Amino acid sequence: MKKETLIELLDSNADIVLLDIREAEELIDLPTIPGAIHMPMGRVFIETSKGNLPINKHIVVFCRTGRRAGIIQQELQAAGYTIDSIDGGLNEFVSTK
Repeated sequence: MKKETLIELLDSNADIVLLDIREAEELIDLPTIPGAIHMPMGRVFIETSKGNLPINKHIVVFCRTGRRAGIIQQELQAAGYTIDSIDGGLNEFVSTK
């Protein structure tokens, strides 16, 4: 998902779940997007198996560069979730390009 698309969703108050899968120590250097749920990558599948991620909502997952988020996106799409990841991750989202 392009940065601009996510900004439009956020501006329109769309009913999405923002999922920040970075590790806790990564939050120190670069804070998360307001409203995001922090769930480190290692917990995503555990929480999914417990039913703690809504399968009926659009999820937007992100990490620092997008690599880990792409893995989560692929796996959860295969499980029936509607999920996107931010192109270039949080680094791209906060850039002024």
